Amino acid sequence: MLEPLSYRIEVPCNQEKAFTVFTKDMTKWWPLDKRAMSMYATGKPAKSIEVDGRAGGHVVEIGADGSEHHWGTFTAYDPFEYLAMDFHMGLPPEQSGTVAVTFIAVDATRTVVELVHSNWEGYGDKADMMYSGYGSSWHMLFEECFKAACSE
Repeated sequence: MLEPLSYRIEVPCNQEKAFTVFTKDMTKWWPLDKRAMSMYATGKPAKSIEVDGRAGGHVVEIGADGSEHHWGTFTAYDPFEYLAMDFHMGLPPEQSGTVAVTFIAVDATRTVVELVHSNWEGYGDKADMMYSGYGSSWHMLFEECFKAACSE
């Protein structure tokens, strides 16, 4: 069994902004020129990421050619405090792990954000590959890119 990957950072913005940047403003921090299905499919960066913010809503990458790549489905969506999703970027929906994110207000200008990526077995025979890939990627994606977007 692969252990969950856990990250805890403090971002320089309030809880509402941190949640909004992570979800509705995902295009501001996710590097679509490096980590996007469009790059693999067409060699071109994705145009955007659409987030349907609700339990049962989807995260969808919109490719440069208009193609859609489904990344995941929210299993929980509690605005400004918590979200969880079945995450399967690049794989069929039935092969997914779980990404859960908690937003904890420190004060009016700081928020602690905890991200846990678990259920690696959900990726089936790709579990080790996904674990290795996200084990090295979440540091850059979450601790660097997301944190920087929160300070804008």
